Amino acid sequence: MKIAYRVQHYAGRDAALQRLLPLLPGGVEIMVDTDREKKSPWRGYHRCLQNPPKNATHLCVIQDDALPCQRFGSLLAEAVGERPDDVLSLFVGGLPGRTRKDFWGALKSGARFTPVYFREIHHVVALCWPIPLVHEFLEWYETAKIPGPKPPVSDDAVVGYWARTRKHYFQATVPCLVEHPDDFPSVVQGPDRFGDKGRRAIAFIDSVEVGSP
Repeated sequence: MKIAYRVQHYAGRDAALQRLLPLLPGGVEIMVDTDREKKSPWRGYHRCLQNPPKNATHLCVIQDDALPCQRFGSLLAEAVGERPDDVLSLFVGGLPGRTRKDFWGALKSGARFTPVYFREIHHVVALCWPIPLVHEFLEWYETAKIPGPKPPVSDDAVVGYWARTRKHYFQATVPCLVEHPDDFPSVVQGPDRFGDKGRRAIAFIDSVEVGSP
């Protein structure tokens, strides 16, 4: 098993990148989007998935404003070893719904994983993909009729639409191995989204307290 790491980075967010890189294992590839006229998180995410390293069994794509936990590399390797065939969601936001309810139940019971309900939002802040599913997803995208803008803009929306149409259940690590502090402006939505609980982890492993949502 070999996990390759790529960072989805938007040019100009250097402070976020400087915070992130020391927390990741070595050998990280930084995939930079420099287009300031047509901002598109999906374009950057699509680039991260293309041509994965040939010697990798899994590809972890993490956004530049994410905050991995302590011992992130070793904890992710353990998770991949337990669920090698699943897309692992290392961050799940606190939006109401079945995923959040099941996540809290898993946390209280000591379960290490819980499904991300395929009809709810799929945050792509930090996902670890088995390479065969990377290829399957990219092949699907070539002919998919995705609702919304053409070409797509939202990376969450495209990945979520694939999960929904294919009925793929991603598996979330419990607690989350990655936090999204939401302290940098969104690439497309600007700073007015600061403080949105849906953009923060349900329960981050470095600060988790078992309780009710």
